[in-house]
Amino acid sequence: MCFSCFPLYKGRGSNARFILPTLLEKLHIIKRCVEAIGNVVGFFILAIVAITTYEVIARYAFNAPTNWAWPINKQIFGVFVMVAGSYALIHKSHIRIELLYDRFPTAVKRVIHWFTLFAALCFLGSLLWKSGAMGLDAWNNKEKMVGVFKMPLYPLKMMIPIGTALFIAACLAVYSGGQKKGDKK
Repeated sequence: MCFSCFPLYKGRGSNARFILPTLLEKLHIIKRCVEAIGNVVGFFILAIVAITTYEVIARYAFNAPTNWAWPINKQIFGVFVMVAGSYALIHKSHIRIELLYDRFPTAVKRVIHWFTLFAALCFLGSLLWKSGAMGLDAWNNKEKMVGVFKMPLYPLKMMIPIGTALFIAACLAVYSGGQKKGDKK
């Protein structure tokens, strides 16, 4: 659904301007931010591969396993996963059963579209609420891992609500229907 049919104005008289183009520009900026962050975070996989390779060589070639490789890989992968969802969303890469979906009439597709947005916002809103509380608690207590390698956990726990907020912003940008020229449909 595109909002181009809604005449939204701000101001009066000759100073009146459309709110909609500003809104659509902001939604496009959200998509560009998700794209940029996703491109950077995509390289985190290379770090995971490098750390895992180092661990395997150290463990099996030199019989000197590390105590830091697995915890660091978990944290890097956690950040990767939190950004990957919103990145996949703006590229319309999430799984959809097109065999069925493409056969639906437009009205049914529209209902599915809005139901999906509602369900996503309910889930992501709950995740943001609970992970935000957990992240702030971890940040305030400077929470660390238990065990030999006492790596800080609070940065990762703060990435969960940040990544969730990014996902919510991407949902609003994608599901608003505001497409600029060059955007993928």
